[in-house]
Amino acid sequence: MGPPAPDRPAGLPAYPSGVLILHHDITSPQAALAVLRVQRLADAGLPVAFRGLDALGVAVALPVTLDQLAELEQVAGRAAELGLEMRRPTLRPPTLDAHLVGEHAERAGLGAAWRLGCLRAYWTDGADVADHAVLHGVAAGVGLDPQAVGSVLADGRARNELRATMLARRAVGIGGVPVLEVDGTLLPADVDDATLEELARV
Repeated sequence: MGPPAPDRPAGLPAYPSGVLILHHDITSPQAALAVLRVQRLADAGLPVAFRGLDALGVAVALPVTLDQLAELEQVAGRAAELGLEMRRPTLRPPTLDAHLVGEHAERAGLGAAWRLGCLRAYWTDGADVADHAVLHGVAAGVGLDPQAVGSVLADGRARNELRATMLARRAVGIGGVPVLEVDGTLLPADVDDATLEELARV
């Protein structure tokens, strides 16, 4: 299964043993498809977890990149089969705040709905998922309390802590997404469905 990841830096949350973890980002086409595939395992009751990563780590929106478009062409058909229509985006925004709300959604038991809502906002509707108005709209659509979401987005300390956690993840080799992790071992996410399920059952 490949070499184990290096020791984790201090402050990086420990992951439960035996849980398949998907590290993902909203604006990565391959990661979007991986989210849909791993969510099917979660819906089947298998032990999986999702960890958002602002893969670009920049504070401003960037133009759409050629690698992003190439990935989109590769995965759009399969994503459509799994319920996500993917259209050509107009920009590549930072995703830190979307993942910040995603942490809150996970604690509220709405993580799956939030992830799908963000993917549809960005890939289907062409929305800027760095825009707080967009995030509030997604939150309302999945049933999150708007006041709580506002508090999350206004919490500078929580944002800085999440940014530090993401930097720590990069330090152990989680840079590009999607990446699978099982007991500290990092694996590519483009495995077939049978292998993906087997990893979730380890």
